[in-house]
Amino acid sequence: MDNAGTICNNLTVFLKPEDTLLEAIVSFSRARLDAIPVVSEKNEVLGVMTKHNLYKALLNKLSMDTPLADLYTRPAICVGEEDPFEKVYMTIVRKRIGQVVVTKPEHKPVGMVTKLNLIDKLHNRSERMAGELASLLDALENGVLAINRRKIITVLNPAAEKMLGVESKNMLGREITTVLPEIKLSDILFTGTVKNCKTITGSPGVVAKYLPVFRHGIINGAIAVLHDLREYEQVAQELESVKKLQQTFATVLEMAYDGLLVIDQNETITTANRSILEFLQLRQKDLLGKKVQSIIPELELEEIIHTGLRDQGDVRIIRGIRCIVTRLPMINDGKIMGAVAKVTFRDLHRLTDLVNRLEKLENQISFYRDELSRVSHHDLRLDDIVGDSPVIQQVKNMCRMAAQSISTILLIGESGTGKGIFASAIHNESRRPGPFIKVNCAALPENLLESEFFGYEAGAFTGARKGGKPGKFELADGGTLLLDEIGDMSPSLQAKILRVLQEREFERVGGTKTISVNVRVIAATNRELEQLITEGKFREDLYYRLNVITVSIPPLRERVDDLPSLSSYFIMKYNEILDAKVTGLDSETMKLFMQHNWRGNVRELENVIERALNITQEGKIIPLHLPQYLQNPSGVKPVKPQITGTDQIDLFSTVASAEKEMILRAIEKAEGNRTKAAQLLSISRTCLYKKLRQHNIQYKR
Repeated sequence: MDNAGTICNNLTVFLKPEDTLLEAIVSFSRARLDAIPVVSEKNEVLGVMTKHNLYKALLNKLSMDTPLADLYTRPAICVGEEDPFEKVYMTIVRKRIGQVVVTKPEHKPVGMVTKLNLIDKLHNRSERMAGELASLLDALENGVLAINRRKIITVLNPAAEKMLGVESKNMLGREITTVLPEIKLSDILFTGTVKNCKTITGSPGVVAKYLPVFRHGIINGAIAVLHDLREYEQVAQELESVKKLQQTFATVLEMAYDGLLVIDQNETITTANRSILEFLQLRQKDLLGKKVQSIIPELELEEIIHTGLRDQGDVRIIRGIRCIVTRLPMINDGKIMGAVAKVTFRDLHRLTDLVNRLEKLENQISFYRDELSRVSHHDLRLDDIVGDSPVIQQVKNMCRMAAQSISTILLIGESGTGKGIFASAIHNESRRPGPFIKVNCAALPENLLESEFFGYEAGAFTGARKGGKPGKFELADGGTLLLDEIGDMSPSLQAKILRVLQEREFERVGGTKTISVNVRVIAATNRELEQLITEGKFREDLYYRLNVITVSIPPLRERVDDLPSLSSYFIMKYNEILDAKVTGLDSETMKLFMQHNWRGNVRELENVIERALNITQEGKIIPLHLPQYLQNPSGVKPVKPQITGTDQIDLFSTVASAEKEMILRAIEKAEGNRTKAAQLLSISRTCLYKKLRQHNIQYKR
């Protein structure tokens, strides 16, 4: 804000009462001022010596040695240096003087404000206000046209140019009646009243309001404010369209078979259809405007607001009822505006059938996977098993000694530690001439296990193969039979297995002929058999028959020294399968591997590396290529979505989605720099550009 201190001329020359007329003339000559303050010995303002005082003394032919004591004007008109500009201005105007002295609070002078200072400041203010007014007029959506009292056009802003179809360069400075006669603005100069005009001739849709401009109570001009109603009509049409869409949306919501619930970014319920109201046994007023957490916390919709992730097909218990819930974020211009939940709670009795079908399919997949594993491990030896840590070397040595025996072997270890691989290697080291046969006791239905083990005769049951079928014990004659997941075998079948192990003979299902076999049995389990014996779920005599030679396979977390070699093996394996060129793990990834608990053991490690090679095809595996739970050092695992019978698992779309997500995250982390993003992904720029085109990614910085 302008004040006296900011607009004054700073003083370097002062006069005192005892100074002579000659000294005053010299000071005026040097300072080039119209007035100089006269101060006391304490530098306090006493008065002011003006050029008028000086000229008067010279005309009176006073001596140059005459002191100024009787010549200067007193008292001096003073203002404080903090006084606002308006006060300084009014002081000079009302006192009708040419200057004022600017003083500090102790009445000591700091400068002078002259009429020239005021004129300069007023000029600057005028220019600034004119510029602001011009910018305002240019920015207005309303048209503005102004004339002076001689009917000359002085203002025509861009909005008015557009509405009237004219250019200001052809209008300004001309009389309005000659160039724009349809604007009846000149009439206002005579009436001095405000007038509203419905329409303007030649400009359909444009209406005007005429206002007079007064100065000192006299009409000094007039202004026309123009409005284009066509824009309002367009807005009205858009609002009508929105209204129709809302009506359509409301109708669809009410007709929806499933329950639908919508919340905004503040987690407040904004929409609820009739189905969800019936399900919750509530009314609209009980939901709308309420926090979703307080009404239906089982949905956890606030999680979608915070993460922006989609959650489809999750099975949840809501109000004691099993439901299928789909939760989706509502995103506009990259910003999460809310979330919507779809709750399916009707006809879920079919869900059990679908789950059973899925379990059967999974069992079939497990069976064929085991068969493939059996074939692929045909020539596997203990030295081929990856790992050089002391603990795994000890296990290999134990297996070598067990391989030379004919006794039953029990392999104990967590799921994913490779019990089947060790069993295959033991068989190959034993040099038994017969085949290696594997049976997964948990993968086959209980009613099929007996026929799988012992085979069946023709006509033993409906659907039995003509001529019968040999069982696993017959097929393994002279070789090795692996009973995988032995802890999941039913008690009734346990008794029959015990008999075979003791007597080395059995009968087929539906048969009477006794079949003798020479089979070396290896049993494997990830369960505590002693605990199962205590619970009455496993026969104690069978346990002691199996537990002749026990080999404990260590979990991966107890052999982390093998992580580098295992990782290299799986990278080499999937490089060949996926035709990739991944060279290894970077240091940060290996650090995450070393810190991870590996609950899924070697199988989990293989799945992680297979996933990474589906995302990147070359370079090193970096943390961005890993699952989210591995990237999180805290070890907090994300909620795994449950797969219902109606879901379809599309491996290729899932991998592509994960790859696209990794690329977007790398580009965002690199702040749009493609070269840096390629380095983060450990791929070449060419490969990155290829994938950008492949996924139609157009990322703008």
